[in-house]
Amino acid sequence: MRHKLSVGLPVFNEEKHLEETLISILNQSYRDFELLISDNNSTDSTRKIIKNFLKTNRRLRFIENKNNIGMINNFNLVFKESKGKYFMWAGAHDIFHVT
Repeated sequence: MRHKLSVGLPVFNEEKHLEETLISILNQSYRDFELLISDNNSTDSTRKIIKNFLKTNRRLRFIENKNNIGMINNFNLVFKESKGKYFMWAGAHDIFHVT
């Protein structure tokens, strides 16, 4: 299924705020989007948090880097892998108000 919008979320060691961020993005009233998350080989519980969300939400796509590819390459990978007609960035500390 191709969504109209891709939301790109590159992450690295973001366990502190990630769950709140994911909830705020996924609870938006606009639903025609994919949330593409690329984890840059985190060493904390970031991947575990993402995998728990993957179980219940089909709009999530997860890229799990086996090695740290660097921040810029992780951002580029998210953008390259997005499939939406439109694209926007989200940060792991961003909390979106429900609209």
